[in-house]
Amino acid sequence: MTDLYSIVLMQTNRVGIDHRRDIRKANLDRIIEIFGYGPTRLAFREYAPLKLVVLPEVFMQGWNNNPEPYSNLFTKVAKDMAIRIPGDEIELLAEQARKYKTYIAGSAHEVIPEISTEFAFNAAFIIDPAGEVIYKRHKYCPYLPYSGRDDVSPHDVWDRYIEVMDGKYGRKKGDELSCMFPVIETDIGKLGYLICNEAFYPEHSRAMALQGCEVMIRSSGMAEPDGSPPQDLWEVTNRAHAAFNTMYVAACAPGNLLVRGNPANSYPGGSMVIDYHGAIVQHVNYPGETVTAAQISIEALRRRRMDPRHNWLTQVRSEAFRHMYDKPLYPINMYADRLPVDQADRSRAQPIQRFVEEGVYIPPRRGND
Repeated sequence: MTDLYSIVLMQTNRVGIDHRRDIRKANLDRIIEIFGYGPTRLAFREYAPLKLVVLPEVFMQGWNNNPEPYSNLFTKVAKDMAIRIPGDEIELLAEQARKYKTYIAGSAHEVIPEISTEFAFNAAFIIDPAGEVIYKRHKYCPYLPYSGRDDVSPHDVWDRYIEVMDGKYGRKKGDELSCMFPVIETDIGKLGYLICNEAFYPEHSRAMALQGCEVMIRSSGMAEPDGSPPQDLWEVTNRAHAAFNTMYVAACAPGNLLVRGNPANSYPGGSMVIDYHGAIVQHVNYPGETVTAAQISIEALRRRRMDPRHNWLTQVRSEAFRHMYDKPLYPINMYADRLPVDQADRSRAQPIQRFVEEGVYIPPRRGND
């Protein structure tokens, strides 16, 4: 077990590609070119050796707003942009993992042929120092305003997803919570992974905290204005998850997004590491490409968890909350029997009108009434 170690966050730029054949030239070659900067310049070899490198959300492919030559973005991502994990692109990163004896974490658009080749998932993955993909989970709550650009959720194909993924890549066999929110035990602690928008749901990190997660990785693509002052939702959510669950949060933001129709600095950067008190221990307070590092002490976290004072997780009185979600909110298995081709499908599925009808929401006045 490694107690004190360095973690490196690679806040890299992303070029939005049209086809997976462009991944290397557009994004991956640059990442490999500067990969050694963290291990050689930022890690402490004796005091706190490098053990984990985190990359941004969909760092290989970026985002693409143009569905051509297809009729919709779901198909575009699946057919032209998505990769397989493991696969050729992952092997290039695995070479770096073996070279520097480190874990590597990141996110990519992935097609899982056993489920479908007609749509993709946003996949979080962890490669171990031997170059093996040991962990993989998929974004549970995509960002709905950009319908189609953010892939399909396991919730959209719940039954088939569990059938295919049960017991794999860090999941406990027969455990639905673990299937959707796996936590994997490694020699650098228990690791979990949130992707971008997922951190707006406290249930997501709590699901992993209840499985003992010690280091919560977050790869994000949070854009302006959410990620900057005065809203600062990037920092607020990262610190909240860490404090409420007594865990580290290692949050890697992207640099610039270079794609048609986007300003270069639409993403404000802000990669950060938060400790188990919710305090910022490292923060990149500017946009663009950079690499930063911080130290993680798993032993200190474990000692802190043994102290009942301000251990919020172990003070949860769960009985009152058990029935909060008895009535389903967002529909399950939405794409079990049809393909996601309508861009507005997912937004229409939100129960906003039902909330109004049931008196949960009070609608605004219309016009000048």
